[in-house]
Amino acid sequence: MAQISIITKNTRMADVIHVNYLLLPVINRFGMSLGFGDKTVEQVCSDYNINVSFFLDIINTYHDSAYLPKEKMQEYPVKYIVDYLKETHRYYREKIIPEIEQLLSQLIKSCKTNCDNLNLIDQFYGKYKEDLLEHLANEEQKFFPYVLELSKKNNDDTNISQIRDKYNFSYDFHSHEHEGVLDKLFDLKNIIIKYLPPDYDRDIGNNLLSLLFVFERDIIDHERLEEVILIPALRKIESQLNQ
Repeated sequence: MAQISIITKNTRMADVIHVNYLLLPVINRFGMSLGFGDKTVEQVCSDYNINVSFFLDIINTYHDSAYLPKEKMQEYPVKYIVDYLKETHRYYREKIIPEIEQLLSQLIKSCKTNCDNLNLIDQFYGKYKEDLLEHLANEEQKFFPYVLELSKKNNDDTNISQIRDKYNFSYDFHSHEHEGVLDKLFDLKNIIIKYLPPDYDRDIGNNLLSLLFVFERDIIDHERLEEVILIPALRKIESQLNQ
């Protein structure tokens, strides 16, 4: 099959997955399920009542790291981005985290001798999971509600400071949390690469590490949407309301 550089509305959805299977969870976040037949992206989006332009911009952003039409994406209703990011959070909680824990448990059980480092890895992951879930909760309780409320306001009835205080939202804190999530995930991968004990199941270890790399790539794209699309869109709303 020929390589697809840019996915268009006329690309068959089945071909999208053949070209880049890592897009499957992205497609699922729009509520779409397998069984596409020969339908195009446009036809599938119509079936699911999804804005095809928004879908294409998201899917191409994940498919090609060089693709990111900032100005265009900042013009979408912020609810589009927020709803997609919420679905991403759900995927992390219900799919990624349980898979990591299952593989880590299997890895620990596979070790027969000199397993202290594996127990330390388990403890490090436990702290990382705690920080990650706290970050996701903060976004859902502070950042997203703040964005959505502001997007519904007009100049006549809006006090931005009061709304920001209501949700205790801070740009600096939000950015700092993002950095921490990625830094600690990198540390977790690095510890596994450098300090796994010699007596472990290599297939399980490789599967765990591969999942962490995929997870890292997804988080990078997820945070790119927030930092490059949603945050500027929010600042634009704030600027318009302050006029």
